[in-house]
Amino acid sequence: MQMAFLKAQITQPRTATHYQKQTSFEFNVKDVHPIDQIEMQKHTGQMIASTLTNIAMSMSKMQVTLTNTQSQLKLEKVSSLEKDTKIKALEDMVLKMGYDPSHYFVHSNFLPFLCNDVIG
Repeated sequence: MQMAFLKAQITQPRTATHYQKQTSFEFNVKDVHPIDQIEMQKHTGQMIASTLTNIAMSMSKMQVTLTNTQSQLKLEKVSSLEKDTKIKALEDMVLKMGYDPSHYFVHSNFLPFLCNDVIG
């Protein structure tokens, strides 16, 4: 059983530089009492279950975010198509009537249309 925080790098260490930091412990299973083995397996199972739960929650949040983003993109596409049709209608009206800033009929037709477009 090895339970040292520092591990010797050479056979006979004399200074602190001859040691390296050890991040894991090694031990034989036969050295551990069966009750402790059961507890270790229980804690390991809880850690794995917790990790899996966190991953599942993250996936669920990402799915909701993806769904919201897709809905937003659909709304943006519809809005963009609506704006394109309004612009096309205005262009057709201008081409049909001709552009003359002093023409009363053009002003009386365009101003309500433009006002509704800005308000809506």
